[in-house]
Parts: sequence; C-alpha cells; structure tokens
Amino acid sequence: MLRISSPLIVLGLMLGSCATLKNVGGGDDKGAASLKEEGDEDSGDSKKAQSGNDDLYVSSNYQTLTYSLSNNSLTSKTINLGKAKDLASDLEGKLASPTIKDRKDLIALMAAKRLAGEGVGPVFLVAKKLMVVEMKEDIRHEMPEVAQLELALASIHSRQFPMAEHWIEKLMNSKNEKTKAAALTARGMIAMTDGRLPEAVALWNEALNLRKDYEPARLNIGFTALRYGDHKTAKAMLAGLPEDFFVGTGLVQSERLADNPKEAAQYCASVLEKKKNYKPALFSCALNEYQGLGNLQKARAELEEIAKTDGGPSSLDERAYLIIGKIEKEQREQQAKERAAAAAKAQQAQPAGQAPAGAGNKAPQQGQPAPQQGAPAPGTPPKQ
Repeated sequence: MLRISSPLIVLGLMLGSCATLKNVGGGDDKGAASLKEEGDEDSGDSKKAQSGNDDLYVSSNYQTLTYSLSNNSLTSKTINLGKAKDLASDLEGKLASPTIKDRKDLIALMAAKRLAGEGVGPVFLVAKKLMVVEMKEDIRHEMPEVAQLELALASIHSRQFPMAEHWIEKLMNSKNEKTKAAALTARGMIAMTDGRLPEAVALWNEALNLRKDYEPARLNIGFTALRYGDHKTAKAMLAGLPEDFFVGTGLVQSERLADNPKEAAQYCASVLEKKKNYKPALFSCALNEYQGLGNLQKARAELEEIAKTDGGPSSLDERAYLIIGKIEKEQREQQAKERAAAAAKAQQAQPAGQAPAGAGNKAPQQGQPAPQQGAPAPGTPPKQ
C-alpha cells in the first residue's frame, strides 16, 4: 500500500493529438507536451527519495517532472524551450488571419505558447481566435476538447486552479476515454500542488481505470511509489512502458529497493548502453555495484565517470566524490587484510621445527667478536 507524506512533482498529461508539435525538442520526444511548474528553478539539484535510502535518486531535478514531459535535458522526454518559443513565433506570424483550415495550427500555437512558459493569458487569446473561427463555420460549434485541455494546463501552470477546474469539468463529460483520463490526471496535478497527494494518487488510479495503458498516470504513480519505497507498485507501473532510459533508471532503483542487485545490474546494462553519460543512472548503477554486488572497482570507475561528465546536477558529483572516498578506504582495508592473510599463510607453510628464513644467521652485535670454530657459544659453561 502506498503511503504518502509530502508533495511531489511528477510526470502527468500527454498530448499526442497536436501533430504539429511532434519532435519540437528533437531526440526521443513522442509528440507529447510539457509544462514546468511556475516558480520552479532549474537548479539541477536532485531530490533524494524518502524511502530510507538516502542514496536513491529519482531524477536530476524532480521539480521539472511535471505533466507529460520534463524540461530537464537529462531525461529522454524533453521539450526544448527555445524551439518552443521559435515555433510559437513562426505560427503566430502565419496565423494573423486564421480560417477554419488553420484549426490544428491554432491548437498547436496554444500548446507552443504554454510550452514556452507564456502563461494562461496568451494561450487564452489564441483560444478566442480559435472560437471565432469555429463559430464562423457553425454557431453551434464548441471549443475542441484538446484546446480546452490546453487551457486547463495553462491555468495550472499559472496556478489559476478555479479556471483550470472549469475546463476540466467540461472535459469530464467527454465521450473519449483518453480525454477523460487526461482530465483526471490534470485534476490530480492540482491536488498534488495543493498538498493533497493521497487524493492525487487516487485520481491517477481513476484515470487508469478508464485507460489502463495511460502512460502519464502510470508514470505518476510509479515514480511516486518509488519515492516512498513501494518498489512493488513502482515496478508494476513502470515495467512494460515504452523503452526509455528515464523509466529504465526507475526500474534500476525499484530492483535496488527490492534487494535484487543482479536484476538491477541487467537494467543498468540496458540503460547505460543507450545513455552512457546519464548521471542518475550511473550513480544508481554504481551504488548497485558497491552496495549490492560488492564490486568496488567497477563502482569506483562508474562514480569517477560521473565526475568526468559535464552538466547534470552538482549534488550527484558531490555524492560521487564522497562515496569514492568510502570505497578507497575499504579498498585499503581490504588490501591490508589480504597482505596479512598472505603472511599468515606463508608462515603456516614453513616445515615443523624449521626456523623462519634468516633466523639462524643472526649477526653478532657491534663490538662483540664472533665465536671461534669449535669454541662454545658465549654464555655456555665449560665442559668438565
């Protein structure tokens, strides 16, 4: 059972319907949209898990893990904010006098402005243009659901929760299960931001009841469970998701929590093959080698690789140096034990009654003459 004790920013809504936004950030982006919590700083500092293991890292900056993607370049699901701004600027120039044919581009412009962090006001102005276009086509038209979802997300971004709830409530009447799952996930984000994390988890579970394969809700629950030490729930949610080095790192950590170092090592091999310089994975895998498998040399090599890699959270570098120090101390102690064991073994190998090598050739002290051949040793009484 997952127990929640403090708020957490995690992954959420995925907007795959805006085809214009696909691959905005390049790389592995899958056409989803991203939102960074207003006021969050991209400090790069990792947040440690509250599972009793202070060496467990969920991500490089958990505050940026909001909604469907992270604005953190260390995850595979990344939107480049500069490109989002450029896209918004390009679309706005083309949509000075939009028609019904520009409907999808107007929705994409809403998403691009939200991704660029412009807030709910600019997004709402685009929505008004969209409604004018829709009503010119047919007075009975309502705002498309995907546009309503954009307004909900932009409102959450600006912390205007009553406005967000207005759009979410409309989306709850949708006949599309995926849309309703997105609305529930958005409502969960509001609950989480408001400090009602148990309610947020319940809403994400409700989204999964509608769409059991709804990835954002599974990511939310999986990483929340991981943070609080529930490795069974974490693995159940993360296993089977599309192959991704961020998810793979979560699975490394779930196996570490379950005390399955060999399984964790298998995930490590897969993750580091795809992203060899991914610091959170390197750190988790090094700890698995050190604490789980007792492989000090390999653990040290992976920790030293963290120190050589540019970028990423500075706290990981600091932790890596601290643990390298511990490993060096253990290696010295281990070498001393090995030398002592080798010396003891050599002594046991001497034949019985034979003095250790060199013991019978003790040199006379300075100023004392060496005994003559046949003469008694010093201190021996003369024969009668």
